[in-house]
Amino acid sequence: MVVDIGGGTTEVAILSLGNIVYAHSVRVGGDKLDESIIAYMRRTHNLLIGEATAERIKKSIGIARRPEKSTGVKVEVRGRDLVNGVPKEIQISEAQIADALSDPIKQIVDGVKMALEQAPPELAADIVEKGLYSRAVVLY
Repeated sequence: MVVDIGGGTTEVAILSLGNIVYAHSVRVGGDKLDESIIAYMRRTHNLLIGEATAERIKKSIGIARRPEKSTGVKVEVRGRDLVNGVPKEIQISEAQIADALSDPIKQIVDGVKMALEQAPPELAADIVEKGLYSRAVVLY
């Protein structure tokens, strides 16, 4: 199984003996992940950040699920305070970003589940045994 999370879509494919057995597109990609981070920062911290900052956050501490212990790694984020319009710097954690990404990640996971449901039983068993390959966020 290959999961390619692109900018606008996520492609899920099941391969067997060099042939595509099943392919499915999910209309969620890296851009949607960035948008979710921007919306989360605005909603929870009254902080306006740009797309480049959201992508930096995603690449540095973006994870698909909350860390099991504590809040995980933290990074500094700069943006504009939406209350008074001045620059503001805050710390955010992996746990917060996992929360921000939960909806789009769920859509991607649902696409992977759909592919597994459509796969022949033998291939599904191989995927469970050997895992899948993702070109972006690590999926558990």
